[in-house]
Amino acid sequence: MKKIILTGLTAAVLSANAMASEVTGYTAPQSGQAATAAGVDANFQALITAINDNNQRIAALEAASGEVTDLNAIVSGATYQVFFSGGYINNSSDSQSTFRSSQLERFGGNTLITFHANNTLSETFNEVGRFIDLEREHSCDQFNNCEHYSETWEDVDQTSGPGGSWSVSGQTLTVLWPGDAPGDEEEFLLSANGSILILGGGGRNVETDQFGTQDQVETFLAVGTKLSAQ
Repeated sequence: MKKIILTGLTAAVLSANAMASEVTGYTAPQSGQAATAAGVDANFQALITAINDNNQRIAALEAASGEVTDLNAIVSGATYQVFFSGGYINNSSDSQSTFRSSQLERFGGNTLITFHANNTLSETFNEVGRFIDLEREHSCDQFNNCEHYSETWEDVDQTSGPGGSWSVSGQTLTVLWPGDAPGDEEEFLLSANGSILILGGGGRNVETDQFGTQDQVETFLAVGTKLSAQ
């Protein structure tokens, strides 16, 4: 029974290692031939050598599957290209009348972010967007034909930094953009291997005062991929 169990275990180990690297120096037992201590030891030494040789391959597979221990070291010195899109719709109402209006804004673009080893960052920013005020009473003529206020902007290769700050806790990358005040940080979600970062979500904010109510719905999504390290 012991010989059968040992043979099965050895076959399983050999099968697992065959997928990673070839085992050399192994001598298959012959039927009816007595095992010797030297022969068994030689076979196990061959297995040990092959297993040790697979260490780097296994580490690489673990990293690829998301088993990363230090995302801070991965982000430090790296450059990410981030693509983003967002917008909002705001409904306004007047507390003193039945007047209602809406404003829409859409924007999108991309940015290159370098996270420096001293925990500052630099950014090269590109964005295009448009704001439209749907207030019906804007620039109306005698026939009640009205214009809507519209504003378009475009930023090309706008740079900032080094400045601001960044830090990593778990899979959360906290960023304070250059020129922003503490308290305005944004939190990206990092993939387990640090190659992808994501920021997104949506929300509704309603504010009411003596003049009326502003009811705004906003959505935003940013996805970035790691390009290189310094």
